[in-house]
Amino acid sequence: MPVYLAFLAYFVACMLLSALLLPWVQPWFHAWFDATPDRSLYRFGMLLTAAGLPFFLKSLRLRDRISIGWLPPPNGARVPLVSGLLWGSLMLLLVVLALMAFGVRPVKPGDILLQKVLSAALSGLLSGLVVGLLEEFFFRGPLQGGMRHSLGFWSSATLIALFYSVVHFIRPTPLAGDTLDVSGALLMLWGGLQQLSGFAGYADSFVTLVLAGILLSMTRERTGSLFLAIGVHAGWVMIIRITKAVTETDHSSGWVWLIGDYDNVTGWMASLVIALSAAAYWRVSRRSIAKP
Repeated sequence: MPVYLAFLAYFVACMLLSALLLPWVQPWFHAWFDATPDRSLYRFGMLLTAAGLPFFLKSLRLRDRISIGWLPPPNGARVPLVSGLLWGSLMLLLVVLALMAFGVRPVKPGDILLQKVLSAALSGLLSGLVVGLLEEFFFRGPLQGGMRHSLGFWSSATLIALFYSVVHFIRPTPLAGDTLDVSGALLMLWGGLQQLSGFAGYADSFVTLVLAGILLSMTRERTGSLFLAIGVHAGWVMIIRITKAVTETDHSSGWVWLIGDYDNVTGWMASLVIALSAAAYWRVSRRSIAKP
């Protein structure tokens, strides 16, 4: 538990530092990425979190390869990465096909251009690998490795999954007014925290991300490595990117409750598929480990 609280405190400190420095860094983010202050606040906070992580891990003495989960299997990292990519893609593809069948995400009017699909797949794969690497290293790497020194798997996985899910819903609110100063940046951050109080509005996607986090922790527990988790994560991001490129949300559908407003893909349908996948993986991987 001390490791968990330390990671929580570290993340909060990075977001606060981002808000304090935002008035000076916002011109750069706007010039380079055309980012609004609220998006810059979140991105800069994530950047500070990643940049300071080596020093933070050194203070916790969590830098060995076993603790951080950076242990490629004997046949190399590419096999679990590719396996995870295929598995994650299949999971979300089943979700999307079900949503299309229920009329929740019909195909956009017009022809589906191969170039458009390939472009979405490539950008989704690249961004998925980057996001998967960063998020899996933070959540399923030294955080899970450190917690497992004193806690059981299910306690560790559940706490990490809750942390992982909450982070996705702390989105700073837009700047009130035209002048960006420290107080305005802190108010944007506070607005993001206040959004957590409306749990009923995002409970469906929140549950999906909790279950996804537990599944990813399972792969770390069973393999001792992050590579399968990174691949699964990248597969999810890639399919979501393709889905948004070729389909749209029909809010008039009687089955629209199957998705959440977070990204119009995650929700109760995704939760069901991920939960079943997690149960199957836990059972099959246990049987595989038990073999002589």
